[in-house]
Amino acid sequence: MTFPVQCERVYVNPDGNVVASGYYRSGKTQYLANMLPPWMHIRQNPNSVGQQFISSPAVHLSRLERNLNDSMRSAFLKTADVDEVDVLYRTKLPNNVNLTEAQMGIRCIAAPSGCSPSGVEQIELKEVTSVDEFYYNCIPTRIEVTASGAFEEIQFRTTPSGIPDTEEKKYDVWGKKHDLTWCLSGGLIRKQDKETMEDYETYTEDRYGISAHIDYLDGIIWCVSNDGADKYVKAISSKTFSPKKERLDLIAAFDVTASVSSDLASVYADDSSNIYVKGSDGEVYLMHPRYDYYLLDKDSRQVYMLEDYTDSGVFISND
Repeated sequence: MTFPVQCERVYVNPDGNVVASGYYRSGKTQYLANMLPPWMHIRQNPNSVGQQFISSPAVHLSRLERNLNDSMRSAFLKTADVDEVDVLYRTKLPNNVNLTEAQMGIRCIAAPSGCSPSGVEQIELKEVTSVDEFYYNCIPTRIEVTASGAFEEIQFRTTPSGIPDTEEKKYDVWGKKHDLTWCLSGGLIRKQDKETMEDYETYTEDRYGISAHIDYLDGIIWCVSNDGADKYVKAISSKTFSPKKERLDLIAAFDVTASVSSDLASVYADDSSNIYVKGSDGEVYLMHPRYDYYLLDKDSRQVYMLEDYTDSGVFISND
């Protein structure tokens, strides 16, 4: 097979970003409720109207705590997150592109290197107006499969206790904090206690085929599934709704049927956002989520992009 292969996104969250789970329940909700007397209903019942009310500010408090911790770690080289986005690609807008007439808009069409062997001639970029969304919350527009082989150094996670959730904790009504894990068992995605393996929440996940394996990275559950002859890689939000729903929020699904030779068996997401997928025949495929978005700086007439399209050039016009 000629690599790279571009895999189409067949589903995208209607709200358009990776934090689109809406009104989800933060682990800090129970933490705040525990500040009330033990006999109060709001403290004892996680589905009470009171806990639903305080869940929204709890989400913002959790985000504020993470941001403060990140700022503290960034002050020291040994603890700084070196995997954050620090490289952008840019191009200068030509003078004939009019930025004063908003109705004309800017249209960016790119033909990334390696697309032609996959039968893809061009990829249109989408403008993002929020800097925060551009850096952190955009949904991948496609998945690029760049290589296949044994990749014997990759250890797919199959621990019985599940995959640790690095963002959320579980607080009980007595104030004890529990570490959480995610696992796939019995056809259900289970949110469990790390020590006791007790199920706190369970969710069905059969959209785009039967789920075969999951992995967790930065708030996203990566999942592989098989639907007859078709194979899919799915990105699912680990944010849980309040009140609880039957399903987690599906962020995006990608059809990788053309790039793999057997049913999908395992998935592994590393800290550099590489996705490794193993087939039932033991072949491992290296995949990269791609983000075809741009950010326009009207003052400097620069267009910033997350992906490098310079091999084939980027064509910009008002058409």
